Amino acid sequence: MKVYEKIFARLDELNMSQSELSRRTGISTSTINDWKKKKINPQADKLVAICKALDMSLADLLGEDGAESSGTDYSAEEKYLVECYRRSDNYVRRHMLRYMELIDNVEPNEMKTPQRNVAVIQDVDGNNIVFINDIIFKGKRSITWPDVEEYLRQNVGEFYSIAETGDIVYIGTDLPDEYAGYNYTKHIKGTVAKAKANAAQAIPEIIEIATSKTVEENKKEKHSRNAKNGWYRYDTRFALPVYDESGEVERYNVFSARLLIRHAASGKMYLYDVLEIKKETSKPCQV
Repeated sequence: MKVYEKIFARLDELNMSQSELSRRTGISTSTINDWKKKKINPQADKLVAICKALDMSLADLLGEDGAESSGTDYSAEEKYLVECYRRSDNYVRRHMLRYMELIDNVEPNEMKTPQRNVAVIQDVDGNNIVFINDIIFKGKRSITWPDVEEYLRQNVGEFYSIAETGDIVYIGTDLPDEYAGYNYTKHIKGTVAKAKANAAQAIPEIIEIATSKTVEENKKEKHSRNAKNGWYRYDTRFALPVYDESGEVERYNVFSARLLIRHAASGKMYLYDVLEIKKETSKPCQV
């Protein structure tokens, strides 16, 4: 039985009209009618609301007898989500459903992420540089690092691939605090501090263009648990705009940096910090 068939079977079981389902879910009656008329399944982002309205679980709606429910009317991303759910055990499924419920309960304006003005551009030698086109952390005297930390928390749970090696790097819960508040960050000032703060906008791209992978053993006892398999370091580069007196961008300063990545007991790699940030002494990039 396909997803749309299960929905209408449940409506009959509850003696609920399509209009009432529309009222409870916010989905238009014409859309609901199309599911049955055109024999198509609802979009994946509507499933949580439908399940709530019909007092049924996603497991019921996407159960084993709905194997064909991920038909051609789903996008590749939607099919992937369904397949991930189906491959998981009950413990993981409960967490997936809880996560979806939490997202569904968030107000739309709370879910908006800041727009990023970032691009990857090659220099004359063919090397990648991440161009960050906005300065969002200015700080007349010093950077307000708690703001940077809060910004980074939006990336927790994300993961990115390093193009050169294919390594997958995760953003863990330790990154925001370490990036904004510990050791290296405490000792940087001025241009370097401003560079590190604003590099937070381009974490995905800074990871993706990283090169020159090196490995080192864990040397501190305090990291014996969360970096059980040691550390990786990669080189990366990014650029920030420099403004003239009228507020127009006159050039970009290029910075080199090193990514410190911990290799956890699980085998996963997590970005731990961005270190050794230096402004390159060569001629800045012109606009």
